Amino acid sequence: MNEQNPLARLKTLDDIEKTSIPGLVEVLREEGVDAVKHVLWEMTSLHRDYSIPAWRNEATEERKRVGWEMAVRIEKILYTLLHEAYERQVEKTITTLSEGPVGFDRG
Repeated sequence: MNEQNPLARLKTLDDIEKTSIPGLVEVLREEGVDAVKHVLWEMTSLHRDYSIPAWRNEATEERKRVGWEMAVRIEKILYTLLHEAYERQVEKTITTLSEGPVGFDRG
């Protein structure tokens, strides 16, 4: 992604929040939170242009602001994913419990 257009990265995060939560929940379930972080970093190219060591010496205030906003938005997405996964687990547990002992045999 073009370093000249940091707002495009923020738009990518908006799009992820609107359309990709179910798929990312599956990545979370199958591969864990680190895999989700890597997917988000890859989708936004965060890992390419936002190096913490480089920020110390080279980053403009605008890049720091956008980088910080991206980091916060990624954490918000992770929270949403964890909450969604929790809700699914609660629903599955309630369904299993409501089925009585038969539900435990399938688990």
